[in-house]
Amino acid sequence: MTERGDSRGFSPSVAAIFPLPLTAFERYMLLDDSPGYPMVFALSARLSGEIDRRIFESCFDEVLLRHPLLCALVDRSARRGPVWVLAEKLKPIIDWGPVGAAVASPNGEAIDLGTEAGLRAWVRQGNGAAEVTLQFHHACCDGGGSLRFLGHLLAEYAARTSPAGQKPSPWPANPASLLERGRFMADAAAIEGKAGRIKTAWSGLRDAARWLGRRPASLCPDVSSPANHAAPALFLETHRHVFEESETKMFLQAASRQRATVNDLLLRDFFLTVRQWNAEQSPGSADRWIRIAAPFKLKTAADADMPAANGVSYNFLTRRESECVDHPEFLRGMSRENDPATRFRRGRSFLRGFGLMERIPGAIPLFMGQHRCFATAVLSNLGNVGRFFGTLFPVESGKIVAGNLVLEDIYGAPPVRRNTHAAFGIGTYGGRLWITVRRAPSGLSADGVRRLLEMYADRLLGGNQMPR
Repeated sequence: MTERGDSRGFSPSVAAIFPLPLTAFERYMLLDDSPGYPMVFALSARLSGEIDRRIFESCFDEVLLRHPLLCALVDRSARRGPVWVLAEKLKPIIDWGPVGAAVASPNGEAIDLGTEAGLRAWVRQGNGAAEVTLQFHHACCDGGGSLRFLGHLLAEYAARTSPAGQKPSPWPANPASLLERGRFMADAAAIEGKAGRIKTAWSGLRDAARWLGRRPASLCPDVSSPANHAAPALFLETHRHVFEESETKMFLQAASRQRATVNDLLLRDFFLTVRQWNAEQSPGSADRWIRIAAPFKLKTAADADMPAANGVSYNFLTRRESECVDHPEFLRGMSRENDPATRFRRGRSFLRGFGLMERIPGAIPLFMGQHRCFATAVLSNLGNVGRFFGTLFPVESGKIVAGNLVLEDIYGAPPVRRNTHAAFGIGTYGGRLWITVRRAPSGLSADGVRRLLEMYADRLLGGNQMPR
């Protein structure tokens, strides 16, 4: 949803950094994008209180100036590869409607970054409540970046509607820092030195050989609703399970008791759930590989002032179905592979490998072919979503207050790639852990993906001694 109008009013210092070359991850998101499997994701925020439309729209336009990649287009005609260009006469607009009105776009979920900015927005409100839905193209930003934008938007709104002395103080967003958004690659190389780079290169080659040699199986379609009979996914269709505060506390205690991180437990139980699902839908094939793609943050505290952008890569964890057993050694294996140093090395190797393949004629179409399954499923854990807001808000009963609004609930889910039939998102807000899942346009039915979600939630509850 965009409209053509006057200049966006970007400062000369912001305009000076464009055209801006795409990073390796941004190019990957762009190449993996297709009308049937768009690389887009949504963020939904439910608020109590009535949004002042005039003030909110003014804040929306103001905050966009601090996050220029959300109102930029991709120019593919540049000799050295695609670049971001400011869409000064093309701005995202907000679609307003009453509670219950459909959230949709005439173009479907896909966003063509050659003609449309990578942000869409809807507000549905009435009876003292509102829901804000934001859709982002993943080439523009990651989940953390989307939360940074929303945090700045709510902070700007609060600054104009809060009583004196209760206005939040957002951390600044420095658009010039976008020039450094791929810096972690260079910084790591400088720290390693020559010997370290050689060791990392060998580790990367070993990881790549394993990655290519272990062809993961897709999630099996649910037998009760075969893929060719499953209804296509609805616009931004997302299913969710929310744990109670007491259950969330017990889960955190379970991680501490087992000397593991929360992410370790989430990954272990996800592998066990996928194995159980595949065994129920297609028994007798325990030698299949299961691969979980786990996005993680590469950005550091030095990037605190960076606007909405991408600062992530993937950690791919792979196991035979027969290896996925509820045993302490399996959890220890998750911990080893989820170790920050291992995760960072693998994430860099993935981006470096993609960059190398871009230089080899024909390598990218082969690597990203329509029939290649990169991962059985995606599991993206944001953790406490409030840490991304970039603002210190007043809090009431664990929920942030933005002027006359209270953020009651918030959730999102990652995009689904071809041949990866489900993508799960995890986060916490207000002391409650939530899990979301999105399904592919075909493969799993809505009922099937809900059963898969509840199967995962039940395992997290029962496997970690979390009574209902």
